[in-house]
Amino acid sequence: MIIPAYIKKVLNILADAGYQVCIVGGAVRDSLRGVDINDYDLTTDAVPEVTASLMEGAGYKVIDNNSFKFGTVVAIDTDNGNEKIEITTFRSDLGYGDARHPDEVSFTGSIEKDAARRDFTVNALYMDVDGNIKDPTGLGEGDVKAGLIRAVGDPGERFGEDALRILRAVRFEAQTGFAIEENTALAMKDCAGLLRKISAERIFCELTKTLTAPFGPRAVRDNLEVISVIVPELAVQKDFDQRSKYHDRDLLTHTLDTLDYIPVNEDGAKDISVAYAALLHDIGKPEVFTVDEYGCGHMKKHAAAGVKIAERIADELKFSKMLKHEVTELVLYHDSFPPADKKSVKKFVSLLGFELVQKLFVLQKADILAHSKLGLARLERLKGIVNVYEQILEEDPCMSVDRLEITGKDILDLGCPEGPEVGKIMQDVLDKVMSEELSNSREEIIDYVRRVFDLK
Repeated sequence: MIIPAYIKKVLNILADAGYQVCIVGGAVRDSLRGVDINDYDLTTDAVPEVTASLMEGAGYKVIDNNSFKFGTVVAIDTDNGNEKIEITTFRSDLGYGDARHPDEVSFTGSIEKDAARRDFTVNALYMDVDGNIKDPTGLGEGDVKAGLIRAVGDPGERFGEDALRILRAVRFEAQTGFAIEENTALAMKDCAGLLRKISAERIFCELTKTLTAPFGPRAVRDNLEVISVIVPELAVQKDFDQRSKYHDRDLLTHTLDTLDYIPVNEDGAKDISVAYAALLHDIGKPEVFTVDEYGCGHMKKHAAAGVKIAERIADELKFSKMLKHEVTELVLYHDSFPPADKKSVKKFVSLLGFELVQKLFVLQKADILAHSKLGLARLERLKGIVNVYEQILEEDPCMSVDRLEITGKDILDLGCPEGPEVGKIMQDVLDKVMSEELSNSREEIIDYVRRVFDLK
């Protein structure tokens, strides 16, 4: 690892004062993996007050946001773009009454005791100012090389202390492709119920990172008992036979394959709303599943049933209003394919909006790819719709109310009373413009509104 100058400077400040100081955790792990490092955490045997004094003496701004009692000093490097650097004192954690935060911490001069309270061996690695790696558990370096996620010490104790570590293990698997060590995986299942004590915001954060990561589908499958605490309906999908010639795999495999086919963005992660929609797009199928006299399965209105479940999950995990809207709309329309003509596609885009319809196309393609060979035939249908959509975009059409050459104020000025009637008129005008029965001309639209709606 080439230690950045701004980090090296902090290491030297503490080392020159006679204290032990190391880079710890993810940065050391990722340096061994040969991947980019985005974050550096430092740890030292200096107590917080000493660390703060040394940093302030070196010209750093120090923030005490009640973090000193947990051993953490946040120093602001004003000479380096106000970069925040966290420096935490070696410590032992004493008791976890809420299965998340230590009741009390005890500062220590021992790097071995500090390592013993950390979550996984691959995160209990330390690098000193000279670049030497220290592995107090004796397992960390080997586990990085072997691609293993192993709890430090007794996994049941680690997860009992902080249940969020269970989801962190799933997320690490999703991001790195590492496997979870057998005893650690067993303890995760045994302790999964403790996740109910964790805040929705924390669960949402870890689950989102899992679903959008490159190995997310595998991580969900490998840890289904854990993820099913959050989304119980997923457990029902395992081994669920849809009894359809369009499907050649059980429902869970179809769902996770759909998620797998969602491409990653430039930042290396999948779009959040599309990833959640992929996970939930068929979540309503078991609820509406029927079998006809010929033994064929039918799942009519499964999208509508899925929306209700998606809305519940969105509320439980405290999705933003926008994310909830996008995910539920994608679930609702994932099986909807308008005719491949301009009028129909324009109306479809008007219903969903430009941005969301593009996300829908991504979801639909992934969904189709996760079907049997017979089901793949719908790809051509989707391609036809996308081609028409791209032609429409090139023409720069009016496909939303805000692109009309009149506004709601114009409708009011024509004598329409305030209220929902204004919106109805605007939508009617948009429909006529999109169907090319009316041009997007201010004069023509006003004349149309006067005649049809009997306004002045």
